[in-house]
Amino acid sequence: MSFNSKTLIEKLVRKNLSFLRITTFCFFSIIGFFILILAGTIYMDYAKNFGEDSSIWKSNYIVLNKKISSLQTLTGEKPTFSEDEINELKSQNFVAKVGTFKSSQFPVKLQVGGIAGIRGFSTDLFFESVPEDFIEVEKSDWEWKEGENFIPIIIPKSYLNLYNFGFATSQGLPQVSEGLFTKIPFQLIIGKGENQQIYQARIVDFTTKINTILVPENFLEWANEKYANQKNTEPSRIVVETKSQSDENASTYFEQQNFDINKDELKNNELTYYLKLAFTLVLFIGLIIVFAAIWLMIINFQLMIEKNKHKTKDLFLIGYNINQLARPYLKFSIIFMLISYIISIPLVYFVLNTIQTKVGKFMATEKSHIWEVVGIGLGIVLILFIINKIILTQSIKKIALKD
Repeated sequence: MSFNSKTLIEKLVRKNLSFLRITTFCFFSIIGFFILILAGTIYMDYAKNFGEDSSIWKSNYIVLNKKISSLQTLTGEKPTFSEDEINELKSQNFVAKVGTFKSSQFPVKLQVGGIAGIRGFSTDLFFESVPEDFIEVEKSDWEWKEGENFIPIIIPKSYLNLYNFGFATSQGLPQVSEGLFTKIPFQLIIGKGENQQIYQARIVDFTTKINTILVPENFLEWANEKYANQKNTEPSRIVVETKSQSDENASTYFEQQNFDINKDELKNNELTYYLKLAFTLVLFIGLIIVFAAIWLMIINFQLMIEKNKHKTKDLFLIGYNINQLARPYLKFSIIFMLISYIISIPLVYFVLNTIQTKVGKFMATEKSHIWEVVGIGLGIVLILFIINKIILTQSIKKIALKD
């Protein structure tokens, strides 16, 4: 037996559609999809800019040392951290992990030959090290084994800027890019007297988080014992990875413990936290609006099904199956969802162009990821449609099979 569902069921659905409810659903769906697509595209387009230098999307580090008093200067007492103090710091709820600095206890002289227009020079240096967990560099570039003559080094990016925009400019020397700087070989003269040795070295990376000259931790431990006859001593500086950057207890705790910190680090960490929180809230609000709009549509169709339950029951008894009865409702729901989704895309495109015009001078993007995000959004639409289909089909089935 063949039935024309369009003339019977579809007309029944069309007759009972509420213009106000459908308009409300489309309005809120457009807002929700707009927020989701816009937030997702901004994240994919700009997150890498924050990640490289300002560490907005990465873990945040705070370097601690004790304040030096006049009495300590006179007595020569070193402001170091004891094991108990370190353990107490680890137990704080705003601390993710703690690493200790190790410092070189031996003389170091750096020598660089003339290269790429840069005159040769030599200078005294010092080295420090932190655990590998706090260093973001390729492991193969940061390995050192006893007996090797090559030492990898990481320096703060600010040192390169000081050379390029301070020393090089005043001395008439050429400015050097990061890539070229990492290719310049130099020598390190370590130790003194008969216990002196020459090593080859090269800068393998730059850091924006830790303001010191870093070498591998195992090398510094070995070198302190060989060239200074000293094993591990109590650290004078500590690096802390924070869990919750906006925790007000952190600043209070550091002051109570007489720790000296860069106040700007706490301010930047707090800004980082609120930026992450704001971005998460925007995505969450977008999802809530979309789901609320979809739920409004589902309730609207359920009310229509309930209103026409006797007609639905009669159609089922004369031969229509559950899928045929549900098809018109599902057809209209996917049409309304796609219309809302499609309308939101040009709105997002317009806003993205406006943002690019405003911030493009400060943060460049290789390409826009809007179409990747649109593809992900279509997947969300499909998931929502499946949820809608399950709920409406079950409602119709319950009415059709009810005695």
